[in-house]
Amino acid sequence: MLPCLTGLAQDQPSYDPTQLIQIAHQAIAREIQHWDPEQANQSQIPSRPVFVTIELGGRVVGCRGTLEVRKASLQQEVEEDARAACAHDPRYRPLSASDLPKILVTVTVIDRLQPVSSVDGLGPEDGLVLKADGKTGVVLPWEGKDPRTRLKWAYRKAGVAEGASATLFRMVARRDRG
Repeated sequence: MLPCLTGLAQDQPSYDPTQLIQIAHQAIAREIQHWDPEQANQSQIPSRPVFVTIELGGRVVGCRGTLEVRKASLQQEVEEDARAACAHDPRYRPLSASDLPKILVTVTVIDRLQPVSSVDGLGPEDGLVLKADGKTGVVLPWEGKDPRTRLKWAYRKAGVAEGASATLFRMVARRDRG
């Protein structure tokens, strides 16, 4: 069952978004340069589900995250997903040190998932989560604008035939880039 998260207002985060972007950049640099992971020693903000997306030249070159909390703090979640996105996303080549100055990092912190009966009315700022046959497809906020296209992507990401019976969730999240 997918969690119904509560507590984080999208327009008033309980964390510093700039700090999370910095943590992601530092974790990426450490992973690419094969330095030992360094745990964030900032204040330990309660953990939230997170996705970290990395772009290079306007194209996604890595994205990792989860709908579940795995670490003790939000900073640790960002570090884990940033390291995974830059070097361990099987869809893309690992980044190199020469990529570092050119990357754009997006940190998406999930506030909550709200059950919906259809994609009608979902805006581009809403993520979409599809659950069917024990599989999950996630389309992050601002991944495409047309709700019907995003629904097709969610089916594809879940590996489920388009139109199969599914449960849909609107993802309310904060997305910060830098």
